[in-house]
Amino acid sequence: MRSPFLQPPAPIALARHVLIREDAGDPTMPAMAQSNHEIVDTLFKALNARDLDSIAKFVDDDYVWEMPQSGERVRGISNNREMNENYPGPPTSEVRRITGSADRWVTTPSWTLLRVTGTGDDYTAESTVTYPDGSVWKAVDMFHFRAGKIIQQTSYYAPTLEPAEWRARWVERF
Repeated sequence: MRSPFLQPPAPIALARHVLIREDAGDPTMPAMAQSNHEIVDTLFKALNARDLDSIAKFVDDDYVWEMPQSGERVRGISNNREMNENYPGPPTSEVRRITGSADRWVTTPSWTLLRVTGTGDDYTAESTVTYPDGSVWKAVDMFHFRAGKIIQQTSYYAPTLEPAEWRARWVERF
């Protein structure tokens, strides 16, 4: 007879109930709050529409937005709103890609859905930003979430430029 101590441990019952929410439109998923991915997507739409009330819904009261290239930090939701209200000729953004880990959910023994804290809290968005003067810039925004709201955003911007001719034989243009 084999010793019970040599048996593999029994699987944890809840492990089989882990859900990865890839598509909020999935009819098999119950209605719940927007995923962090959806919040980033909706945030850019609200920015383009200049809908500052919607933006405020996605941002934590302790929100901090950093722009390392210019050495600027906007601290607090009210400063962010006032800055955006006074922006002369704001640009529009076309999001190319949003990346981050999917939100994970588990069920309790009574089938209550719970979000697993610490998953899906970091997202990156790559976009093309067009200013009213016609200049086009590329942007990368990194978002950190806390409790379903954006707590930290770091943005990097760069103007589009022509590639160096010397490396043309090794690269492909897109």
